[in-house]
Amino acid sequence: MALYVIGVGPWDPELVTVKAIKAMARAHVVYYSSLVNPEILRRYARRARWVYMGHVRGVEHEAYVKEAIEYVKGGLEVAFLKNGDPTLFSRGVRICEEARREGVECVIIPGVPSFTAAAAEHLIELGDVVTLVSYPSVARGRVRRTTVVFMASGVIDKIKEYIGNGDSALIVSRATYPDSSLTKLTRDNIGGLIVKAPSLIFIRSGWDGINDA
Repeated sequence: MALYVIGVGPWDPELVTVKAIKAMARAHVVYYSSLVNPEILRRYARRARWVYMGHVRGVEHEAYVKEAIEYVKGGLEVAFLKNGDPTLFSRGVRICEEARREGVECVIIPGVPSFTAAAAEHLIELGDVVTLVSYPSVARGRVRRTTVVFMASGVIDKIKEYIGNGDSALIVSRATYPDSSLTKLTRDNIGGLIVKAPSLIFIRSGWDGINDA
């Protein structure tokens, strides 16, 4: 039995992934918030008991997480539905951290992020540099710099010049493939490194990029 944290996209039920649909079909209990389209549950979580959380934060949200973990310990498959993607401005990772501390398997299923869905719907070209922030961390002094580099598998050596003394870098090669891998980069080990495509390079200031819990 496992706890699933499922990204269900910004609203449109047809933007839900096949993997998410399969997980919802197996679930006995499904938690969802006011930002999740109820039609998604009607289509894909018919057998489950639905738990509507509204728009909760802090202690209230933690109580739902603890309840869900107890259900899994009792032999049920449980799902938390998150609008967009659970790793973007969401508690998805923290839910899994809590579950694993309690000895419960937890799986995050990615979803379509709202910013890419909006860009597609309204033909907004995002360009080659994208910065994501959440209010109130908009002022320059409060934003932590993160750069995600696409399509650089064959030019890893050239990335060295973009890694500053206070920066860290990671390469995620073939994300979600069976042979997916994660490599920490430094200015010393980057030379001659061979990376399978497709890959993403994450560069961030003052952060090692990985939760080791």
